[in-house]
Amino acid sequence: MKESEGLYRSFRFLKKALLGLGIVLVALLLFGYFLFMRHVDAPKAWAAADRELKGGMLNYDEKVERRARVFVRRPSDYYRGANGLLYATNARLIFIGVAPGSKFESEDAPPVIVSQEFPNDTLLSLKSRRLYFLTAHGVTVSHPGSPAGEFAAVTGQEPALDSLVDYINGIHAAQRAAAAKEKRLRAAVAALIREPLYYTVKRGDALFSIARKFDIAPDQIKQWNHLDRDLVKIGQRLLVKQAKK
Repeated sequence: MKESEGLYRSFRFLKKALLGLGIVLVALLLFGYFLFMRHVDAPKAWAAADRELKGGMLNYDEKVERRARVFVRRPSDYYRGANGLLYATNARLIFIGVAPGSKFESEDAPPVIVSQEFPNDTLLSLKSRRLYFLTAHGVTVSHPGSPAGEFAAVTGQEPALDSLVDYINGIHAAQRAAAAKEKRLRAAVAALIREPLYYTVKRGDALFSIARKFDIAPDQIKQWNHLDRDLVKIGQRLLVKQAKK
């Protein structure tokens, strides 16, 4: 009986200790969130992103086609958003934003710029989905050789983000269709090259002139067509190129 009572007291003590530890951790997180950190001013972040982009980040002949106001969340920022802009250019997908700062920073302190970019080619994958515990409409971005990214639309910017995603996916779909068409054309040309070629003799043609036209020896034409003389007749169909395997 005493053993059961002691076990019960130990269980109650452990339960209270765990509950107290949980309360302390939550309090520390809230304390850090409200005292040490502040939200990024969204309009200032967007202006800073535009300045960074126009300050020489774009390459020659690179042009912005779509843009959307987005934010990203990093565990190091207590899951608060770093506001910025997502740009789709003809060469890249670029995110430029401003990370949350500390309350101890001066108001005149320069913004901490965060950026991420991906090549805008057919290996780039964009998938629209709900992000951050389904609280925001966003897109996941991946490209071989680059860290994946998650970008959520600022409230009211969902259509702009969808337009950016549709633009990039549409460009890539057109590129894949063009590549497939070119592949089919190359295959058709290769098949045509492998086929035998015949020539129908016209008025004024001679065996030597036909051979010169197709850059082969007259004797080769005679051999392929089983001719015993150099004479050819109008309307005669001659093999001038054999089929290739």
